[in-house]
Amino acid sequence: MKKRFLVIIMAMTMGLSMVACGQKNDDFYNTTSDCGVCLDCDDDGEVDDGLASENPREDTSVSSEVYEINVSLMDDAEEVFKTLTDNWGDPYIEDSGDYKIATFDTLKITYSEVDGKKELIEFDVYSDCYKTNKGITIASTQDDIRAAYGEPLCEYDDGDEHYMNYFYKDGFSIYFTTSSKAGDAVTMYQIVKGRG
Repeated sequence: MKKRFLVIIMAMTMGLSMVACGQKNDDFYNTTSDCGVCLDCDDDGEVDDGLASENPREDTSVSSEVYEINVSLMDDAEEVFKTLTDNWGDPYIEDSGDYKIATFDTLKITYSEVDGKKELIEFDVYSDCYKTNKGITIASTQDDIRAAYGEPLCEYDDGDEHYMNYFYKDGFSIYFTTSSKAGDAVTMYQIVKGRG
């Protein structure tokens, strides 16, 4: 349990640091994790801004048929909070100074707040009650992810965890974490504004 908590904290910190830095070059994946990809270069050394999204609003959304929820990082933050509060009540808020994390049951939202205005930064999902717009949810397999999203731009192992990361030129990223302890199934996923 402690190890899983540490992995979650590290993943959240990684996601926040990528957003905070705002760099296009993802040194973490290329050096620390041995991902071995140049996210800024194609085969000819030309700049590659990542995958293309036909509908960024939909591609950054999570939905729940159980709770009749469909929210996106591209939506107005106040509307997202109202939708989730109507279902879950007031969230538990953690304030790190620069960012805040609102926990609505098994959905966490990282956001900034300037002059009382919220801006959504990240969704962290831990429940199979929610799914991405391509149908990926907790317990989906790595094959399911590949079938829905194609090959990840970055993929690597860290202990029992396996990471499959997708970066979009439209200003967002999606990170899937699978675990060998869960039969290589998804244990959490993050949708983040920005990329490394």
